[in-house]
Amino acid sequence: MKDLSEIEFHLSINTTRGICSLLFQSGVQLKVKAGVSINNLLCKQLSLDKTYVDKSISIIFMNGQPVDDIDKVIIKNNDTLALSGAMPGLIGATLRRGSHLAPFRDTITFKEYRNDITQDYGLIHLKLFNFISQEVGPLLLQRGVMVDLEDVIDLFDDKMSEKINGHLDIYLDGKKAGLNELRVILKSGVKQKLIHLKVKIS
Repeated sequence: MKDLSEIEFHLSINTTRGICSLLFQSGVQLKVKAGVSINNLLCKQLSLDKTYVDKSISIIFMNGQPVDDIDKVIIKNNDTLALSGAMPGLIGATLRRGSHLAPFRDTITFKEYRNDITQDYGLIHLKLFNFISQEVGPLLLQRGVMVDLEDVIDLFDDKMSEKINGHLDIYLDGKKAGLNELRVILKSGVKQKLIHLKVKIS
């Protein structure tokens, strides 16, 4: 089995957005400082504009439960955070942060407003949906994300072939490689369960 800690690929912004729609729906893992509010995570650590967070990220789920107050909900190691733009219909309106329909989902709303969690670095699972994946995903890929090995294999197989149209530079731990070489390495087995995936937008 081979050591393979990082894959960097160079793509156009449009192709990167296409990859994001595939990658972030399944979710990636990010190394972050846990024990802080969701608002702190998004605005301070991920450097998202506060106005964008307030106006565009309308629906937030923590461990499968909708969140209203991102200043009070504290994220901890191994939590799963899902971000989405507005969704249509009654369900979308009910799930929206601060919605006047929020009382109808009171039994499933996230209420664990903990403030006793020690701040320390850990991994969280992040999912992005609809246009949020297109707008936030490329920013995160340029920083680098951790992806499950099986998801990397899936991404660089048929799904990747449909998106790149032959225009792709790949670097395996800093050394340039071809797509077929990467596929062989991934399918022959690597030691890591998580692969650091990074994009350089060209």
